[in-house]
Amino acid sequence: MEVASLGNKPWQPCYVVRLGDTTIMLDCALDTSVLLNFLPLPLVYSPKLSGLPQWRSRNADMSQDVPTDMFKENVGHVFIDSQPLVRLPQTGLVDFSTVDVLLISNCFSMLSLPFLTEKLGFKGRIYATEPTMHFGRQLMEELSYYFYRSPTNNTSTKWQDDRVWSALPEGQLKDASDYISWKELYSDEEIGKAIAKVTPVSYSQKIDLFGSLEATPISSGFCLGSCNWVLENDQIKVSYISSSSTFTTHPCSMERSKPLTSDVMILCGLTNAPVANPDSMLSELCGRMAVTLKGGGNVLIPCYPTGVVYDLLECLNAFLDTAGLSQVPVYFISPAAKSSLKHANIYAEWLCDAKKSKVFIPERPFPHSEFIKSGRLRHFPNIHGGLGSVYQTPCVVFTGHPSLRCGDAVHFMEAWGSSPKNCVIFTEPDFDYLHALAPYQPISMKAFYFPIDPRLNFFVANKLLKELAPQCLVTEETYLPSSAHSHKDNLCIQPEMPFYDLSRNKVVQIPIKGEFERIHISPELAGIIQPQELYPGVSVTTLSGMLSFKNNHHTLHPHPHPTNKTLWGQPSLEGIVKALRERGIMEVNVEEQHDKRVVTMLNGKATLHLTDKTTTIYNCQDDKLKDLLKEIIFSHILQF
Repeated sequence: MEVASLGNKPWQPCYVVRLGDTTIMLDCALDTSVLLNFLPLPLVYSPKLSGLPQWRSRNADMSQDVPTDMFKENVGHVFIDSQPLVRLPQTGLVDFSTVDVLLISNCFSMLSLPFLTEKLGFKGRIYATEPTMHFGRQLMEELSYYFYRSPTNNTSTKWQDDRVWSALPEGQLKDASDYISWKELYSDEEIGKAIAKVTPVSYSQKIDLFGSLEATPISSGFCLGSCNWVLENDQIKVSYISSSSTFTTHPCSMERSKPLTSDVMILCGLTNAPVANPDSMLSELCGRMAVTLKGGGNVLIPCYPTGVVYDLLECLNAFLDTAGLSQVPVYFISPAAKSSLKHANIYAEWLCDAKKSKVFIPERPFPHSEFIKSGRLRHFPNIHGGLGSVYQTPCVVFTGHPSLRCGDAVHFMEAWGSSPKNCVIFTEPDFDYLHALAPYQPISMKAFYFPIDPRLNFFVANKLLKELAPQCLVTEETYLPSSAHSHKDNLCIQPEMPFYDLSRNKVVQIPIKGEFERIHISPELAGIIQPQELYPGVSVTTLSGMLSFKNNHHTLHPHPHPTNKTLWGQPSLEGIVKALRERGIMEVNVEEQHDKRVVTMLNGKATLHLTDKTTTIYNCQDDKLKDLLKEIIFSHILQF
């Protein structure tokens, strides 16, 4: 078994697993954290962002013809003044045309799909749950909408000049070691074509992968439709545990029985905020929100249109009432907002038991429906989609993008940034919030970081490993004690089984102990098998056939020229004598001679010699008598 890591970050998984003749890709996450290297895309002309000073190299030896006019500088950070790009998984390690199947675990881990199917030659099968397909499409279309509705005038890629990057101070741009591979985002048309190639699956549905493996999706507890995958055949069982959660939130709870005692477990997608308890963070968020709103300020929460936002809206619905702020409006602004809220209630079978049971009352699983009916929660595709007619302050705004580089969040940062009454609250841990704020500085509005990440932390992951007891662990190098900040259980993985560490571009080989292959017997061959009882409870037979191998299945068919039967056992002396007399041969004499018994009949016309291993006919010149003796001997031993 071979595992290759193509992902850019531990929480942006993309693995290629080779098991026998089958090549499987697990997830295809897109790295959007590189957006932090670019200037924000404002909806209208922004004097502040446009007026940022150009970056100038302090390197006196740098040639004057090196293009640096596409870099802006602010508060010690350098930004690229160009159309933002995104970072794909590693593309040079694997030929994507050779990958047989792609298994997707959640909507956040499939954002590279249009690149794979439309640009990188991937032609294999793709499987994901229906909610993952739907919300994944929403995330991709939202990002595409943000990128292309207000494109920057600077579309040149001259900034990718090696001479410029060599002159940049160390650490000025984030994760920029492979900037040449950053790509322009896909189009809506490419998104549609990619999604059309995905086959929807349900939890616990068994999927045959070309006869060599069986893949089963099981709930991971992270978000609607999110799943882990179990791959197994007669030789090996592999569990892929990615972006899982044991918190009791809106999705189905995590399934733990199916991955038990796997031969290999691939563990990734742990929390990005290991020391931040989501419940505590939610409590602090509500407290800070109350202080801001009561002081007449507005609250901006940059977020995705699915996932944790459902829990935030549900909590906010109850909190505003108890805090005496029921008159404060909440705005959810995203091109996917309406569809996201609607489908969250539609996908009832993918919800936790408490919410699923409400459907049978009948009630809507999420309270945001009543929140909307009361007029306290309003959703809009953008700030121009009717918001102006109902807008009032103070208010709470949920909008994208969490990077603050695109989307309607850019508008609110500029509109509210000058007032210390307002605040922006970051809940997504995948982006460095200080770097996200850098192009807007100086600002007067307050900024708070309350990461709400329900994925497994290290402490829970260690408990889960003990419970599931895999024979072998494959996980990210940064999760292991050698590279963690501390050796304490709550800050790193402490595996008690053999393990392999992974990092970007790394390939690990895992030995498989399987020694046998399963062979199926065709119905035709099974119909002619005649088992013989060897002794009570045990029957035996032999098989002679033609072995075929098709679609990773071995099948034994009847042989066109059957071989002779196999003889088994030793005929009993008493049985032979009895059979001879039943056929009219009464003159039978039995004599014991050393290691054999001699049966003489008809005054010496024929003799049988019986030993522990052989039965032999001697001195028989009569062919009819010889055939009779053979018949008697064969009738007293097994033939199969």
